This record gives sequence, structure tokens and C-alpha cells, in this order.
Amino acid sequence: MERRFLDFLEIAPRSSKPRSRGLTGVNDQGYPTPWLREMLAAYSDHIDGVKFTPTTLPMPWDVIEGRVKAYRDYKVDVKIDDPIFAIAYYQGKADQLLRTLAQIGFTHVQIDTEHVAAGKKGGPARAGEDESRYMSLARELGLRVEGEVGKKWKEGDLARAEGGLLNVEAIVSETRRLLSAGCEKVYFESRVLREAIGDYGEKERGGQQVRQVVEGVGLDNIVFEVTWQMPWDTRQCHRFWLVRNFGPDVNIAGAGTIDEVRFIEAIRRGLTFVSGPSKASSKLWIKSLAKGGGKAAEDWWKEDYPIDPSFAQPLRS
Repeated sequence: MERRFLDFLEIAPRSSKPRSRGLTGVNDQGYPTPWLREMLAAYSDHIDGVKFTPTTLPMPWDVIEGRVKAYRDYKVDVKIDDPIFAIAYYQGKADQLLRTLAQIGFTHVQIDTEHVAAGKKGGPARAGEDESRYMSLARELGLRVEGEVGKKWKEGDLARAEGGLLNVEAIVSETRRLLSAGCEKVYFESRVLREAIGDYGEKERGGQQVRQVVEGVGLDNIVFEVTWQMPWDTRQCHRFWLVRNFGPDVNIAGAGTIDEVRFIEAIRRGLTFVSGPSKASSKLWIKSLAKGGGKAAEDWWKEDYPIDPSFAQPLRS
């Protein structure tokens, strides 16, 4: 790790790579590879994984291979999003996909045999058998497998209950099943999180349910998605909410571009302003530093940050 800027100033500590907790994940957005390498030179110490989504499928093969190499050169894990596996699965090409990904240098894959209720012969039983087979093949090829709970849409989503609440029992059960099946981590769908805690973390009942899920499956096993498709203030507040509730070593993914990583890392270290539902400072480490006479508390992220939903209301417009 290179010397950081103004390293004579103490900042909140963070684990170094390779790490298994406090992971930060981004999506590849297809920006030019030379730009990508410059960004990796600046931020790769704070990035643990990158996910390739279906928007990369129209891109030239050699460009994607070059991008995979760039990420791997900087020790960033390279992952395929579940819709890409689903496309291959519905075309009968899942085996070919997994073997190709392993050859190119990908490190992780999401196996999804029920991405769309397509009414295939055999139904859920067949989908379950296929999931197990492809998970086994992926691991044989050296790929690490990840899972996901929750859907982007409410219809048929067992993770959601009525009134914007969570089905905690179903989420815990499915997460445990995926972990037992061999998944390294399980993603918690961003839209389910948003419905539970609100735009700014103002919904306490849903927040309590998210904490119950974590208690049921273990913090290290979950990666919370904070999708780039949400407004900037909302995704910053969600990241801040996650750190306030679970500490700097919570796993967070879904950022749209690498340049967002600097803000995520600053939130993990309690250094930056977050436009949210409170009149208190969001710079919790600095606040703790001041209160401690120059030495912040070990659990600085537990500093008071009272929620005021009426204060957040103007931010939504």
C-alpha cells in the first residue's frame, strides 16, 4: 500500500486487502480502460470487487478481457451479475458460460435459475437441481459463488411483508440455505433495504428488522446492495445508516463507478458530510475525536445522530 496523503494525521483505522469483511463493491460502467487504470491506481486499496452487468454484453470481447486484467492487476475480484447467468441458463449455455468466465479470469459468479418465472418443465424442483449442479461446477472451475435475497419487484418476493416491512424469517432461511449450498456471501437486494428503512434511514421498524436479519445470519455473510440507480442523497444515507448500525466493517456493494468509492471510504471512516435526516453532524469520527480530546472512541460510529424525518422531507423534492 502506498503512502497516503497527510499520513501524519490519524484517521479511523480500516482493514487492508485482502479482507473478508468491510468489503466494498462497484459495478463496471464501461468507461475507457485507460481511465479505469488511472482510477484503480488511485482507489484500488478501497475496492474489493467489481460486478459486470448485462450492459457489458454488447461490448467487444477483447475490451472486456482487458478490463478484467486491469482489475486483477490491482487485486480486485471480478464478478458476473446474476442476469447474465440467467440468460445463459435459459439458452442452455450455462456450462459454456462458467467455463469461459474461468478462462478469462473472473473470480465470482451468481447462479440464478429462477430469475424469471418462465414455466420451464420441472418447475422449482428442476430449478433447484440445476442451481446445485451449476454451483458445484462453478466451484470445480475455481469460481466462487455468491447468492442474493430479495427481488427488485414486489411480485412474488418472499423477502417482503405487508406495509413495507420485511419477512425476516424468510430472508434468514433463504440466506442460510444459500450459505449452506456453498455461497461465499449473500447480497441483500437494495430495493428491499430501501423499502424497509426509507430513503434516509428514517423507518425505525424496518431498521429493527434489518438488524434482526443480521443477528440471524451473521454480519460477515451479508453484502448490502446500495444501488447507483437511487438518488445520490439516498444512497449516501443508506451507506451511512449501515455504518452507524453495523460499524465500518459492514459489506457494501452496488456503487455505479469507481469514483464513488472515495465517498464510501470516507463514510466508513466518519470523515464526510452526509445530507440526511438529522441536524447533528454526520462526521461521527471527527465528533468523537473532539469529544475525546484528540482520541476517538473505538466505537465512534455509535455517536448520537438523532433522526428527524421532517428535516429530511425537503431533501426528497
